[in-house]
Amino acid sequence: MGLEGLTVAVTGSRRASELAQLITNLGGVPYVAPTVGIEVHADADRETEGLIQDILGRQIRYAIFMTGPGVYRLMSTAERLGVGQEVVEVLNRTQVIARSQKPQKVLEKYGVRVSLVPADNTSEGIAAEMVKRDVQGKEVAVLWHGNSHAGLRETLHQQGATVYEAVTYRYSLELEERGAAVLAAVGFKFLPPEEQRILELIHDLGQGKIDAITFTSPPSARNLFSFAAAHGLEEGLGRSLNERVVVVAVGPPTRRAIEEHVVQVDVMPEVFKLGPMMRATVEYLAACPPGKWKRAMHEGGKG
Repeated sequence: MGLEGLTVAVTGSRRASELAQLITNLGGVPYVAPTVGIEVHADADRETEGLIQDILGRQIRYAIFMTGPGVYRLMSTAERLGVGQEVVEVLNRTQVIARSQKPQKVLEKYGVRVSLVPADNTSEGIAAEMVKRDVQGKEVAVLWHGNSHAGLRETLHQQGATVYEAVTYRYSLELEERGAAVLAAVGFKFLPPEEQRILELIHDLGQGKIDAITFTSPPSARNLFSFAAAHGLEEGLGRSLNERVVVVAVGPPTRRAIEEHVVQVDVMPEVFKLGPMMRATVEYLAACPPGKWKRAMHEGGKG
């Protein structure tokens, strides 16, 4: 059982080559069209420096880190300011929470001890853990990924915490030089997005040349729809995804980002990783014949 020559689109930039190889190994044809880049601008520099001042100057009880590149940006900025070791010492007196093993590894590389990595590697997973803790009247530092998350912030506020936060880079449809340097510094392999390739992706989705499309992060979905809207193609894109193409999301946050645009997600794995995602896709496609995938999903409640 495999993909049997079906064409599967890859929209992620990081690990795009790895996912393409998985698709090939399963007998499919990868269609790589990354939609996610990152940019580092002056406002992100100011936010990063401000959070460093908060870490050093306030009584931070909990420090939450969402991504490895964010950790690198914070620590390299602290080192540039001459306070790198001081930041490490302060963080080691706090409860440090890493969203996943990726930020955990970068934190540990700098000598920062991590107290918790939630089983659910999402903002919601962190929020669920913070509800279990006494944060009333406590100060919490949050270093976001390319976007902040209102739900986690609101949970902390509702629990009585004071939140100090920063976004160290922004998701975009470009991978500018400073953004590429950040990803390379933490060992991420990535493919930059290209405008012409994204246009081709949208066109080929509409022409029935792509059988399934994978989204491995919320920005990969939001950026595709934003790009389509900017070119007057959003309605056609939504119609293609809802009527012709099997839509695959790696996990709940990505699924919600897709559903924000009134697009139905057909496949989401129980384990939110690339391998399980592709196995779930194969199982979904094997359960019904070509041409009836979308109908089977609606009738059988798959997804």
